[in-house]
Amino acid sequence: MLIGELAKQTALSRDTIRFYEKMQLIQSMTCNNGYKDYPEQTVQQLQLIRTAKNLGFALNEIKQILAMTVQDEIPAAQVQAILQEKLQQIDKKIAQLHQIRTMLHQFAQAEPCPLRIDHPIPSLD
Repeated sequence: MLIGELAKQTALSRDTIRFYEKMQLIQSMTCNNGYKDYPEQTVQQLQLIRTAKNLGFALNEIKQILAMTVQDEIPAAQVQAILQEKLQQIDKKIAQLHQIRTMLHQFAQAEPCPLRIDHPIPSLD
């Protein structure tokens, strides 16, 4: 399938598809006329990429997941490990954001502000 049809089926731009190909997330074959031909499974791969991105996975993580799907199905234990790791990362980010929110709320309530030169900046560890 040509890139235009792939873009229509996935609602992704041609530039996005080219970028994913450059990042080696998807592959195409070059025809004799110079056009790139994408296999039918590319639609599913792009849908997986979109879903994974919406769940917070980085492109390098998605690339690893796609490499596992070449074997048709990712073993359930691996899926669980990947999801648990992502949940832990998200929980850590949420805790950091909550700490930042608390600090901003305190500063908004006229507590000493770390943005002033004479006040030390607290750590967000």
